[in-house]
Amino acid sequence: MEFRTNLRFYTKVGDFLGQTRPENFRVVNFWDVQSNAQLSYGIADHFDASFSARVYQDVHSRKEANTPDDMFLDLRIGSFGAANNKLKLGALFGLRFPTGEVHNYPFEEYSAGALEYGIHALVSYFNDPFLPHRDFSFHFNVGWYSHNDAGKTLFVEHINDSTVIEHTAGNNATAIRYGMGFIYPTELFNLNLELWGTAFTAQPDSFARSRENFTYLTGSILYKPKWWLHLNLGLDLRVSNDKDETVRRATIAGGALDLPNYPSWKLTLGANFVLSSGTDRIRGGVGGQSDIKKRVDFYERLLQEREKTRSIEEELRRLKREREQAEKELEELRQLLEEEGK
Repeated sequence: MEFRTNLRFYTKVGDFLGQTRPENFRVVNFWDVQSNAQLSYGIADHFDASFSARVYQDVHSRKEANTPDDMFLDLRIGSFGAANNKLKLGALFGLRFPTGEVHNYPFEEYSAGALEYGIHALVSYFNDPFLPHRDFSFHFNVGWYSHNDAGKTLFVEHINDSTVIEHTAGNNATAIRYGMGFIYPTELFNLNLELWGTAFTAQPDSFARSRENFTYLTGSILYKPKWWLHLNLGLDLRVSNDKDETVRRATIAGGALDLPNYPSWKLTLGANFVLSSGTDRIRGGVGGQSDIKKRVDFYERLLQEREKTRSIEEELRRLKREREQAEKELEELRQLLEEEGK
């Protein structure tokens, strides 16, 4: 069992767009702050579940923030080995529950307040299949996601005190979500690089505040001071363009400020805690005799497998040398026969 928490934020000064500022215009610093908490539990060898709560989310509406925002449930089946266990395959089914009060807010991925769902394929490559977290690895995922938003209210327009118009989504928005990452571990740090984003296959309504495709490049450092505590620092950089396809009056501040739909950058601070290894190990103990025996057995099997692999590699090299020697001797015999026949 693991518990993760993070704080993500972005800030930008909302300056006026246009030649002449109104006399009463004041420059405002806009913030996008988000806080998440996640609990993951390994149900079986190849099956785990993660429950996440978005504890705080700035929404820039008549209400300042959702506290809490939406809830998420991910069910994952995986760790199926291939290619001598260098490849690990899996799949993930995810749900988003609309528990937040306000949706279709700026600076974040699109959500209209519906029950959303998606499915992803997962592939990982580990350079060391015996101790996968001791050597570099590559990870890739791609999936289909439905916002299930048809008929949901996206934007409420106040014409005057007595006239209010609700603009609703006319179709269900769907998207391809993707990500690829590289991890290089050291004793105290993991260096991570990730490219991820969303490409809509059915674009959200024009009143959606985040209806464009986007791609981010994320670099992060994971600090591992204890086996049960990891600290994370990451920076997202948007590498896709900043084209705004939202109806002008539905954008934040009515499109009068130079604010993007998706942030150009976002900083993440996080912490991961391992909870499931028992109070004795959390206090620094090595566990009981049964735990020690399991670890000894594991490493003995590991050494045996590596020795077996080494023996096979040596035998292949020996056979290759013998084949090369046989080919050389055969060529010499052919030359002798040709000379005798002259």
